[in-house]
Amino acid sequence: MAFPGTSLPWPGLRAAACRLFVSLLVGEATVAAIPQRLRCEHRIDPQGIDTEAPRLGWMVAAAEPASRQAAYRVLVASSPDLLARDEADLWDSGRVESADTIDIRYAGGPLATHAACFWKVRLWDQRGRASPWSNVARWSMGVLAPGDWKAAWIGLDEEIPKQFLADTNWIWFPDPGMTDALPPGPRFFRRAFRVTDDHPITNAVLRITADDACTIFLDGREIGSRSGGHATKEMDLTHRLTPGLHLLAVRAENRGETPNPAGLIARLQVDFAAGPPLVVRADESWRTSKIESPDWQTVDFDDTNWQPARVLGPVGIAPWGKVQRAEGRRLPARHLRREFAVSRPIRRAIVSWCGQGLSEVRLNGRKVNDHVLSPALAEYPQRLWYVTEDVTDLVREGQNCLGVILGNGRFFAPRSQVYANMPTYGLPKLLLHLRLEHADGTVSVVTSDDAWQLTRDGPIRANNEFDGEEYDARRLQGDWSQSGYDASGWEAARIVAAPAGTLSAQPIEPIRIVERIRPRSVTSLPSGGHVFDLGQNVQGWCRLRAAGPAGTQITLRHAERLRPDGSLDLANLRGARATDRYTLAGGGADSWEPRFTAHGFRYVEVSGFPGKPPIDAIEGCVVHDDLRPTGTIETSNDTLNRIYRNAVWGFRGNYRSIPTDCPQRDERQAWL
Repeated sequence: MAFPGTSLPWPGLRAAACRLFVSLLVGEATVAAIPQRLRCEHRIDPQGIDTEAPRLGWMVAAAEPASRQAAYRVLVASSPDLLARDEADLWDSGRVESADTIDIRYAGGPLATHAACFWKVRLWDQRGRASPWSNVARWSMGVLAPGDWKAAWIGLDEEIPKQFLADTNWIWFPDPGMTDALPPGPRFFRRAFRVTDDHPITNAVLRITADDACTIFLDGREIGSRSGGHATKEMDLTHRLTPGLHLLAVRAENRGETPNPAGLIARLQVDFAAGPPLVVRADESWRTSKIESPDWQTVDFDDTNWQPARVLGPVGIAPWGKVQRAEGRRLPARHLRREFAVSRPIRRAIVSWCGQGLSEVRLNGRKVNDHVLSPALAEYPQRLWYVTEDVTDLVREGQNCLGVILGNGRFFAPRSQVYANMPTYGLPKLLLHLRLEHADGTVSVVTSDDAWQLTRDGPIRANNEFDGEEYDARRLQGDWSQSGYDASGWEAARIVAAPAGTLSAQPIEPIRIVERIRPRSVTSLPSGGHVFDLGQNVQGWCRLRAAGPAGTQITLRHAERLRPDGSLDLANLRGARATDRYTLAGGGADSWEPRFTAHGFRYVEVSGFPGKPPIDAIEGCVVHDDLRPTGTIETSNDTLNRIYRNAVWGFRGNYRSIPTDCPQRDERQAWL
């Protein structure tokens, strides 16, 4: 767990303090300082370090207030057996007269790619008393040179067809003069529409943009903004609309100091479980004004003195031409697999891989680590992080199988140019190098190449960090990451162009599920849905447990707040859908949680659940960088304690390999 409730932050220090206390009680105070919590590159036992001279460090547990380190000696060896004999074939620092305990540079012989390194340290205090040797720590090297990969980037690069808006018009205030030379300044637009209660709403999407910019309101509340007339903003209004009268209102602005082209374009489609959709287009039925009146964005405002909008022409006219539906970014996750044979006993196996944008690696049916949302976000196209894991225990003699799932992350941009200029850098792809060290001293490798197989027909039908994940359990692939699996329906993976950027070992702690939270309560809504309350705003997702007929679709929508009627308040989400969908396979109880998305939420609305869901139908998974606390604060003042707890949860909710601004809506950017 990342945030244990302990008075001393590290178990090692607590143990050292206990040993020293006992030593003093029995009159054996011969040791004044003990090295604890050994770190390499500021991490505990890291794997895949690609710094050629790693920095070492440790904490000092002192028994006497005045005790301090006066000297140290570090031993680094290629095996723990050598260290047990106090032998160091890689580096023996000798006794170094220094109080330094951090950033001690390794100064031994050159280290090779994937080399295993074991080390320990002892100290001397200012009175010359020597400590015992520390416990043995370790690190492993990563891939130190590009030529050491022996691998190719693989995947399936394909043209993603662009989608364009149709079946609507450009409109503007009826200013006199030419439509391509309209006066600068703001104009205000309103369009009322009614949603019937004949059938439940299944989907509601608004696509809108303006030249030069617009701010969008629904029923008096601001829900987003957009600038530029060549791509629309896509907004999911499914859970914002209820039966009754609603109002779309838009403040559009033509910027500049002289007349220039101006226009607003919009199309709302509301789909129902049965019957035709409701379509609201930009046309002369919109009311417009160039004067901003109080409460003009609300349903009850009297717009009889406003004018009908002027239709400039259908979408596609000059000067804008085709208008792209910019936000559609659906792409199923890709599954890749590669079988290989091992004919000699294995002494050590280590794998390094870069799976962009997100990836999960499996070996013989088991996930190789507990990381999620991996690798960390990077500044594409400057850098690409790779991850290294020791998989010795997972490799077996005979047939083996590697499996990789590739998600989109932000490499295949979830938001195109919106929000905050998020271009796409390519389609998901993989670079992988597995090193097998045999007991006889020989080495063999398995790498990513065109011998791998790939499918796009797996259960993860869509994955988007802002909108959520869609999973169809009827498409489960069975034991696809086990040897002997029938993959005759899969296609060959292709060697693809390498993405731009420097490959580097991920230097930070991985993201993990650091806590699981049971809901405090569940309430029913008139719509038939149910709202679960976790009692705490978190970043992460939910684990769902359900049973029902095959094809049953369960929807989980996430929010931080509730409306007075108990339904989700989604106003602050803006364009983010924050919705996961799971389709049951049938035939028994299912348990599922998403892989390639995350949400900021306290409340979860579950709809489509077969029957009434019990309170343990979902479980909140708290997800963030596995940061280790360095201490805690508790006072006699409850308000101060709550402020401290809120600050801790604020940090937890905003660390997703970078410090983000907010974990729930459609920003989540590293503004810091």
